[in-house]
Amino acid sequence: MSEAPPPPAAERDPPSRRDDRPARAAELRGLRRWLLVAAVWATAATAIAVIALLAADKARDDNTEAGRQSARTAGQISTAQRRLDARLDQLEGRVEQLPSAQELSDLSDALKRAEQANGRTEDEVDELTGSVDDLEARVESLEEAPADTAAQTQTAP
Repeated sequence: MSEAPPPPAAERDPPSRRDDRPARAAELRGLRRWLLVAAVWATAATAIAVIALLAADKARDDNTEAGRQSARTAGQISTAQRRLDARLDQLEGRVEQLPSAQELSDLSDALKRAEQANGRTEDEVDELTGSVDDLEARVESLEEAPADTAAQTQTAP
């Protein structure tokens, strides 16, 4: 009967003994390589996290400043709107106090009638002035006439 070849050493040792054996150089190089890769990834992740944190902080500051600026702008717009509303209310009040078109038409008609009456009055004044001038001339002639007649009577007899 032939004998079977002996099993390899790893198979001969029980599993608990495999963990106790010292690591070989090739295994240490592989482990070192993976530790280096993990360290690079950890460093990159840390750098990305720091950059993201700084960006978020800056964005929060920008948003806070933008929020303040937006609030200031909204306040300015609100103030301007209140001023415009007040001015519009004033203008509406003034427009309501203005006369209507009918009132303006009536006023225009009354003004035309007054101008016509004024023209007639001027004509009458001119006529009366002429009459007064005629009367004054007649009064002067009458005043001179008795003086002439009295002078003639005193010299005649």
